[in-house]
Amino acid sequence: MEQIDFVTIEEQQRPRKRNGVARKPAAKKAAKPQRPGAVRDGYRRIPADLHKRLKMQALMEDRSVTELIVQAAECFLRNRD
Repeated sequence: MEQIDFVTIEEQQRPRKRNGVARKPAAKKAAKPQRPGAVRDGYRRIPADLHKRLKMQALMEDRSVTELIVQAAECFLRNRD
């Protein structure tokens, strides 16, 4: 199953603008070897088809994907008790 990051590689490499001024890129850290599917620097990976379905549902409900995930987790845990 294909997985995607919430932030694209291009977005990670692009210098961010603060107050309309581009910042200098930070010095690169030594890259650690990672196993496939590992979590990278605070970004979680989920299957692309699941992310797409979540995003579509969030748009239809005018909510964020995070709100949907939190609601689903709360419902899941409530039903396990």
